[in-house]
Amino acid sequence: MWSNVPPIPPAALPAQPAVLWYCRSCLAVRLTDLYDAPLLSLLRSAEDEEDPKLDDKAFARQHQHHPLGTLKRKRARVWADRPLWDPYCIAYEEVTNGRETFLLKSWRPALNEPQLYTLLRGSLDITATVTLPEEPLRESLFKYCPTLVFLVPRLVKIMQRTVATFPPEELLPAYDSADDPQLSFASLTERQLWVLCRCCCEASGTGEKDRWWSFLATRQHEEELTVEIRQHCHLRFH
Repeated sequence: MWSNVPPIPPAALPAQPAVLWYCRSCLAVRLTDLYDAPLLSLLRSAEDEEDPKLDDKAFARQHQHHPLGTLKRKRARVWADRPLWDPYCIAYEEVTNGRETFLLKSWRPALNEPQLYTLLRGSLDITATVTLPEEPLRESLFKYCPTLVFLVPRLVKIMQRTVATFPPEELLPAYDSADDPQLSFASLTERQLWVLCRCCCEASGTGEKDRWWSFLATRQHEEELTVEIRQHCHLRFH
């Protein structure tokens, strides 16, 4: 009866995400590209050493009497010890079955070997700090308000302290560091620019709100106001 089930056309497969199966009994995990049927359906097909799904069949056969389930990755809940493009990167990411959270560890033991996965009971304790670099902001302020040169160091410090209070999730993501997996860059929102505008007006004592807004708004996505987000992570094992 199974021969009557039409296969999914190969062209449709790349549009689908890989499926992360796991065994609820022993926490074994298998990342597979099978989208058309549950993993255990592999047991209905004949064994073939040339079959590229052989590893999936072995997993299904080993856990055929165990309760199986699928996991989904949690968005932006990843920690890595080096850039993700590095073949020797060791990464931990949070995954969930809808009720529990687990850590999916991935690594590659050798350059010519496939990536390995293991499922752990745990979670990521992630915090982040937001920093506004002193340069090139200082230089830009010197050029923009030469009559207030003596105030520039104080203005920079006030702006840095203010930006450090902004929640990272409210910033506008810009790009990630190519070499540091814990560092990303972002732009300020319009609301955050208005907060800085008020700070600059009060610190300078000029009351020139329109002038300060012009400075900030025209540099919203420029290097002067690009902020750094540094992620700090602790692995929590349960």
